[in-house]
Amino acid sequence: MNHKLEGNGKTLVFIHGLSDNLSYWEFLASNLKHDYQVLRIDLRGHGESELGNEEITIDAYVNDLNDLLDELNISKVNLVGFSLGGDVALDFAIRYPQKVDSLVLMSAFYKVDDNIRNTLYQFKDALNEGFEKFYDVILPMVLCPEVIDENEKELKLIKNMASQNANVEAYIKAVDVCLNCNFEEHLSEINIPTLILAGKYDDISHLDMQKDLHRKIKNSKLIVFDDVKHNLLVGENNGKILAVLKEFFKI
Repeated sequence: MNHKLEGNGKTLVFIHGLSDNLSYWEFLASNLKHDYQVLRIDLRGHGESELGNEEITIDAYVNDLNDLLDELNISKVNLVGFSLGGDVALDFAIRYPQKVDSLVLMSAFYKVDDNIRNTLYQFKDALNEGFEKFYDVILPMVLCPEVIDENEKELKLIKNMASQNANVEAYIKAVDVCLNCNFEEHLSEINIPTLILAGKYDDISHLDMQKDLHRKIKNSKLIVFDDVKHNLLVGENNGKILAVLKEFFKI
């Protein structure tokens, strides 16, 4: 499992979303590593982590993380998960409650409703045509139109670079993992401090889903960011989320 470990102090673990990698967290990690030990990981088949030959399930992702923590002699963590990474964080917190001090869920979902199911099937169909098609499908779902217009050249460059290293097989398997996620009956077991960060106009995991998640996790707080969709780390929101995390982790 490819990973990057920086800094000292209690450990923050950052888990990226579908088709992303550990570089997604660069801004937050570079600012938090001065006060914490920051661990970023690449999920199976993402970034520089190998896909392997066994069946890919949410438990496989969780087992990979648990094995890595054991290897690094880290016994307690604070989990930060975005989208698919939020599912991994939820499952880890449910299976290993003794190892988790707090939980941050960004644009997460705890079950697959009709909207998420339809969206995931769109992703799968697009991936079967290739990464570039997938990128074109997912982009307007994660970013607001004005952000896309203002960053057109940069986004095209990102698309071209990402397509060169994309593991489409791994991403399709990750979509299947999402389709089978359902933690609803276990949410009441989570009693650690939990921060839920949501985009007001999230097309993938609707705000209603985030509000439900907040209601079902007892010791949770919900913060909604205006003018963003699924991807919360956009523009000035980077600084806002950094400030929110600093307050949550009590730096």
